Amino acid sequence: MRHRIATGTALVAAAVLLGLAVSAGWLVWFDTSMMHALALTDASPRWMISITQFVTSLGDVDPRSGFVILACAVFIARHCWRSAALYLMTVIVSIMGHTQAKLVYARARPRLSPWFDNAGDFAYPSGHAAGSMVVLLAAALLVREQWLRWPLLGVALAIALSRPMLGVHWPTDVIGGALWGAGFALIGAGVAEALGLPKARVLAG
Repeated sequence: MRHRIATGTALVAAAVLLGLAVSAGWLVWFDTSMMHALALTDASPRWMISITQFVTSLGDVDPRSGFVILACAVFIARHCWRSAALYLMTVIVSIMGHTQAKLVYARARPRLSPWFDNAGDFAYPSGHAAGSMVVLLAAALLVREQWLRWPLLGVALAIALSRPMLGVHWPTDVIGGALWGAGFALIGAGVAEALGLPKARVLAG
């Protein structure tokens, strides 16, 4: 319990500190070199661009909201009402927090490569990375099937990676977003353990 809350708090703090380092310009060399290595170009294969766009679309607001509704429905169907409420609260607090953090850091989007996705707000932290991580990982930590953590974590990381590949985020944006979302997911799981909430079973049996 305490281990998860402490680890989650440390991850959120790391995201905040990374944002400060980014704002100070200390990691320009890292972002620039990684963007050149990761970003797709007009010469990239069309199938690669399409797959990356599909992966990033999984982190859009509508798919994320659909997953949250599905997860809450599973918790409620398994009579885990308090888990559903805690999960929803964890997601909401995390997303509200990273949305405000964007305004605080006010970081501009990269312009080193063509954009293959629409992007309108500030860059740090990545909303796709933070939102997908907390939505998917928090759900995985509140169910009995531990093996689900790895595929859901993999999807969240793939969504994060797709953002610099599409040219719309700096690499540190997605690192900070992933740290933020994972931190809140762990804090939520730690609170669930502290409250003695039972883990929901996804699969019948």
